[in-house]
Amino acid sequence: MARLLFLICLGLAILALAAAAFTAVIRAARVGRDTVHDLTRETKEDGMEKVSYAALMLLMLGVTSGLLGGL
Repeated sequence: MARLLFLICLGLAILALAAAAFTAVIRAARVGRDTVHDLTRETKEDGMEKVSYAALMLLMLGVTSGLLGGL
């Protein structure tokens, strides 16, 4: 009787580990798919973001060189 109970508990533990591994693989695949989707998606804000970074670089160059803000 003890062996049967032990085998049942062992089977349940193996089943729980397999379910956890399956869930982890599915979750990793979903996160990977969402990440690739976010990287490949082109948004309208992306162009404005590039322009604002370029303007920021020009502003920083002007301030550090003394052309903007005076000496």
